Amino acid sequence: MAVAGPMRRTFTYRVGDGSSLLEPGQRLLVPFGRTRKVGYYLGSAEPPPRIEIKPIIRPLDPQSYFSLELFRLCLWIADYYFANPADCLAAALPPSLKKNRISTMVWGTGDISHLPLQFQAKAKPGKRIPTDTLKSLLADRALWRQLQDRGVVVEEWHDNAATLKRRSVGYRLLDGASLSVVFGDEPADQLRFDSVCTRKELRQSGWSDHYIRRALAASILEPVLETPRRTVLDFVKPKADVVNIALTTEQRVALDSLTQALDSGFGVSLLHGITGSGKTLVYCHLANEVLQRGYTVLVLTPEISLTGATLAYFRGFFGDQVTVIHSAMTEKERLQSWQGVRRGDYRIAIGPRSALFAPLPNLGLVIVDEEHDSSYKQDDPSPRFHGRDSAIMRAKLNNIPVLLGSASPSVESYYHARTGRYKLLTLTQRPGVSKLPQVRVVDMRTEGAKGDLPFVSLPLKNETDKRLVQGEQIIFYLNRRGYAPQIKCNDCGHVPLCPHCKVHLTFHKTHRRLLCHYCEYMRSQYDSCEKCSSSRFLYPGTGTQKVEEAIGRLFPKALTVRLDSDSASGRHSIYHILADFAHRKQNLLLGTQMVTKGLDLPGVTLVGVLSADQGMDLPDFRASEKTFARLLQVAGRSGRADQPGEVLIQTYSPDNPIIDDAARQDYVSFYEREIETRKDASYPPFVRLVNIILSAANESKLESAARDFAERLRANVTTAKIQASLLGPAPCPMYHLRKRYRRHLMLKTNQTVKLVQLLSAWEAREPRFKLPATIKIVIDVDPDDMM
Repeated sequence: MAVAGPMRRTFTYRVGDGSSLLEPGQRLLVPFGRTRKVGYYLGSAEPPPRIEIKPIIRPLDPQSYFSLELFRLCLWIADYYFANPADCLAAALPPSLKKNRISTMVWGTGDISHLPLQFQAKAKPGKRIPTDTLKSLLADRALWRQLQDRGVVVEEWHDNAATLKRRSVGYRLLDGASLSVVFGDEPADQLRFDSVCTRKELRQSGWSDHYIRRALAASILEPVLETPRRTVLDFVKPKADVVNIALTTEQRVALDSLTQALDSGFGVSLLHGITGSGKTLVYCHLANEVLQRGYTVLVLTPEISLTGATLAYFRGFFGDQVTVIHSAMTEKERLQSWQGVRRGDYRIAIGPRSALFAPLPNLGLVIVDEEHDSSYKQDDPSPRFHGRDSAIMRAKLNNIPVLLGSASPSVESYYHARTGRYKLLTLTQRPGVSKLPQVRVVDMRTEGAKGDLPFVSLPLKNETDKRLVQGEQIIFYLNRRGYAPQIKCNDCGHVPLCPHCKVHLTFHKTHRRLLCHYCEYMRSQYDSCEKCSSSRFLYPGTGTQKVEEAIGRLFPKALTVRLDSDSASGRHSIYHILADFAHRKQNLLLGTQMVTKGLDLPGVTLVGVLSADQGMDLPDFRASEKTFARLLQVAGRSGRADQPGEVLIQTYSPDNPIIDDAARQDYVSFYEREIETRKDASYPPFVRLVNIILSAANESKLESAARDFAERLRANVTTAKIQASLLGPAPCPMYHLRKRYRRHLMLKTNQTVKLVQLLSAWEAREPRFKLPATIKIVIDVDPDDMM
């Protein structure tokens, strides 16, 4: 039995004669210490000797919600990423099914003489205890415990129904119904009706609530329930005429090769296509081949913002056979999609990494779009799995092909393609008259504007003015939200820090908020310095809010919309912002990395990268790769129709080879230089990494515990004869986060499975690795966030 908790432990329970009826992954209510928890059935096991085995309380579901392949995938994720199996199985369920069971307090059959007199008349066995009564009884904890012990009050557990509740929209009069059963004598004609009538309409025609209840009881009236919306996110409209778009020669060659692979079982193909080359169209045609063979398709996208663009293409191709699953949907919408997928109503499921677990029956193909994107890796909470790599494993478990696609593949994936582990397919041209944009690098040391608006160079201002006059659209990209990365007192120089993370608080002009982008600590209405009470401030640096404010002064003809996690915080707001821009309600889109990928906006002819240098100097071996990918991707948003596009990359490092490669849209040159750097430094794809992070509120205790843990880890690795090098312990780049100091140890190895098995056995032998209770440990396999 897997039960949620901090350790990778499983537990044994007695299930009685019904054990043969249980299915892998089925949820059971089990006693756990002094509480009750939801457990997941993993299979039968020999009971441990000389230990009393507790019985389960009862099954929560009549059957398992997991197919055998999904169950195996969850256990693989648990084993590879050092996660609790219960966390992995819970991650595969929609939120309404993951919640703990709801308990209700009811009156029991015990002696009510122990109850206060004012409640005795209400104590009917089996009836729910009213909220007000419950609060009064709970106020006296001693009395409450006595009532529980004597069976006067009883806790009753209820299942969360795994179905959508449907609202009644009216009533239908059944054929041949005789109203005299309800009304006595033959009623007036006005009481009869042919169509569906609401309760209000029935009342107006002479029906009372009493007669409606009698008619329902006599099966003369029938309630009519609302029909659930089949199309989730129905405001994402299908892309017009996508079925009639002719494939280019390159696309046809790629499609033919991928179609042949459908008959060859498991295999990984990498489609490396330049931005705007029509990778999504290839996905659609390949998915069509799979559906014609009677199978289903899973399509992963890295972010919610990309899901809409991909969904529009697939809906244009497949109509109502497509649904979407992601966290921005309501619980009802997610449950509706999940149920529809499970029943077979939808044959294609699209979404970010959470859609990995879509319960598609008879799966025939997995597609991972923008496979390089770091959003596929879940950093917190557990399970810390990688959506792309887990998708590959799901395809392997099903013995089906998986297709990875990107204009800037991850170094690891491209290495596997170049060395023959993956099949490499390329798209080097945009279809039709569309061409790659012209890219200019602007040296901000010599061409930057002077004064209080240094973030827009003169060349970018001139090109923007020209595009606005011509009625074209522009994208400005700046990977920093907020107004300024810090606020500084003009009199005493004080800069507010986050008390939890020891980093500068970002200034957001709305409500004059100071916000920590790591822990979400916030201070509102910061109008005076906390040190000297001055109200004069400086705002060093630039965020999207400051640029948005300045655009009105710089470009009077601009109709600007901002797209970042602040402006797009509402449900579905990302889709609406992008849809309005696509319909030319605005002509300038300003945003963070949300605007860099997957957007097909034919009206955009100019992209301005306001600061290409951000992120290049982070202490992360992937910093170069991430910077190059963002620049390549955002440049690809320009010139996607018949009008030529242009990109201006503003930088203080114009000679940096990463900037040069991005300007030339030359992925291969970037890769060949980067792969040599990775090889020399012994980084992926030549090894795999395991990052172990220890944290505590007390720094000196953390240092001591980290040194001791590192020594014991080295000894265990040596004893197990695992080839691994251990770096650290050292302070994390973000050494203080959410009130805790942090140290990490980095393991480089090509024996990840053996290493995780060692850690699992060690933890089972020494719970929590014998770390002090104040020390928290996180084990991150194949980490992406090195901070």
